[in-house]
Amino acid sequence: MSFPLIAAIAAACGLYYVYLTALDYLALKKIRVRERTQLPPKVEQSPVKFGIDFYGRVSKAVEENRYLELEMELLEKHGDTVSISMFGKPMILTREPENIKAMLATQFEDFSLGASRYNSFVPMLGDGIFTHMYGGGESGQPWRHSRSVLRPQFARQQIQDLVVLESFVQNMFNLIPEKKTVDLQELFFKLSMDTATDFLFGESVNSLLPDCLAQESQFYNDFTRGSEILLHRITLQDFYWLQKDSTEFKKICKNMHAYLDKFTTKAIERQASGKPTSHDLGGKYVFLEEAAKEFQDPVRLRSELFNILLAGRDTTAGLLSICCHQLARHKDEWFRLRKEVIETLGNREPTYEDIKSMKYLRYVLNETLRLFPVVPSNGREAVKPTTLPRGGGPNGDQKVLVPKDTTVLYSVWSLHRSAKIYGPDATTFRPSRWETLRVGWNYLPFNGGPRICLGQQYALTEASYVLIRLLQTFEDIENRDPNLHFIEDLRLTLACHGGTKVSLTRANSKPKH
Repeated sequence: MSFPLIAAIAAACGLYYVYLTALDYLALKKIRVRERTQLPPKVEQSPVKFGIDFYGRVSKAVEENRYLELEMELLEKHGDTVSISMFGKPMILTREPENIKAMLATQFEDFSLGASRYNSFVPMLGDGIFTHMYGGGESGQPWRHSRSVLRPQFARQQIQDLVVLESFVQNMFNLIPEKKTVDLQELFFKLSMDTATDFLFGESVNSLLPDCLAQESQFYNDFTRGSEILLHRITLQDFYWLQKDSTEFKKICKNMHAYLDKFTTKAIERQASGKPTSHDLGGKYVFLEEAAKEFQDPVRLRSELFNILLAGRDTTAGLLSICCHQLARHKDEWFRLRKEVIETLGNREPTYEDIKSMKYLRYVLNETLRLFPVVPSNGREAVKPTTLPRGGGPNGDQKVLVPKDTTVLYSVWSLHRSAKIYGPDATTFRPSRWETLRVGWNYLPFNGGPRICLGQQYALTEASYVLIRLLQTFEDIENRDPNLHFIEDLRLTLACHGGTKVSLTRANSKPKH
């Protein structure tokens, strides 16, 4: 190709870029005039450092386990919606319910998950329901297909199958010593991995058993470490490739993919042969077998499986860990909840209907998810010039202009701790508030809108069952952690830094099983 031709192509590309930029500018100007938008308050930053100074604050906060505290500080100081810059890219941080509602529901098609999130996650998770960037328009077809296929897999009859949970719960209880320090968080993460893999694959990794096979144990460890690295990648936004553990990350991803491929390949081969699944024959329900009827590509099937596994393990384990962290520090709540459990069930195993009928159990879990949402911070990226309903102007009651490609972070942690919404004791663990509390977009433990979590009922049912059996088996709980206050361990979901260290006293009569 001759130099003049190359120069002509380069010039044409440059002119096209200028043309698109001009169109975006005109669209923004039109929106600004029509909607009478105002700028939100700005966080103080050096104008010559292109937001690198703010990244320094974020990085330091993450290292010191206080990133969520930083978000809260910014919003408490500047208002419920603020403007920031990182690496020269303008961003918006908000906890305004109307803005969150707009992004997740009423203006759903104006926003995507964003390229930086996709590029950060896809090497490990692949193209699945949680990594598909788009939900609206033609580009959202892969996400809509994933959701339509996966939604029936979380049908009520699958959620209600509590019998399979019991053996895994007893495996965990066998590892809890009498009146000695134990880290419940470590056990809860293993428990949720065991139950999730059993539900998804039809066989568990059995990480709670002493004879857990080396390959299964390695998968558990790789999964945990991979989740930690994903957080570092997403924190870097568009510079995710600077993540320092890239060689380790590639090795971890390769190992996990190979492990999962064993299951997906067999499932697809079984479908191709026309053999009925165990569920078709009236036997055990296996998520993978049913999903393989829809996803014939082994890589796509593995990706969907991995996406669900990540959410299924971390959500339930984080909720249980933090709930017990709080109950050990609020023993009056432990005894009140245990009273409800014993009066309702005695020592028998709970049914799905039992779980739904226990009000104070629901209050305790709701309050845990309010103060410690499992996904405490999230974000979207504008796919076109648009607006947010509130945050602009001196009083924060004007619309905010959102240019195309702007990242909008929303802090569920800060929203759930807002005194304007939850009163002066908003940061206090008080489950009884749910006796009269009515919430809408002020409470988002499982997101909202078209992308609301498919597995929320699965997670709540499993967490409820485990908590009930724990309260039936143990009559008392003692905190064994010198840190009385919660310290965040922010992975992709929230957990307790340092674990949930407690001692438990067994009840005189054992639960029936």
